[in-house]
Amino acid sequence: MHNHVLPGLDDGAPDVKASLELLSGLKALGFERIVATPHTYMALYPNTPQTIEVAYNSLQEALGAHGASGAAAPGETGRYPQLIGYASEYMIDDDFRKLRTDAPPLQIGQKRVLIEMSFADEAPMLLDEVFQLQIHGYIPVLAHPERYPYLFGNMHYFSKLISLGCELQLNLLSLTDHYGKGPQKTALELLHRRFYKWAGTDVHHMGHIDMLHQLLRSTRLMNKIVEYPFRNKDL
Repeated sequence: MHNHVLPGLDDGAPDVKASLELLSGLKALGFERIVATPHTYMALYPNTPQTIEVAYNSLQEALGAHGASGAAAPGETGRYPQLIGYASEYMIDDDFRKLRTDAPPLQIGQKRVLIEMSFADEAPMLLDEVFQLQIHGYIPVLAHPERYPYLFGNMHYFSKLISLGCELQLNLLSLTDHYGKGPQKTALELLHRRFYKWAGTDVHHMGHIDMLHQLLRSTRLMNKIVEYPFRNKDL
């Protein structure tokens, strides 16, 4: 429910061939169903629902050509997981407010909107946007809260976000030291406190797939993941 597999939209898969490679890698990791979530960040990746739909359809066509359409029956095995929908990972900035008011944001499952902030600076409008999304009937999901340096260890702030109705999504690789010790320590603490609702790969390239295979080999970390009541299956 958080990945960058759609072709040519952001810093993820550059083309359909790379998209298929990533999907094959996710299938090998055990993922059966994928919701694609490219960036929407007007300064770098000015995607729209239309550009995302075009990329999604082109990838579905490629999957169909390989006999692996996203419309496959549940439980069907094959080289690729089912591509069951698309949304976006929205950067919370001044542009997001206009995007949100001009048209409904793309959603994951039932009314969930995946959002992120800059890693350099906290978005001063985050709490207001969490509120605005909710009064318009959406559920905000903050991507990889453990990765923002200005929030490392700030359990009070995370608790406040949750109390305001914002759900938190773990990047699985944050449980390792891939992003650094700060994200790892914060992720483990958020996991311990049961603050997360969702888990995602945030996969951009095959290097991430290789690192996720390393995560699978860590019995200690895999036990934490398997035992945790993530809601991904609800989708």
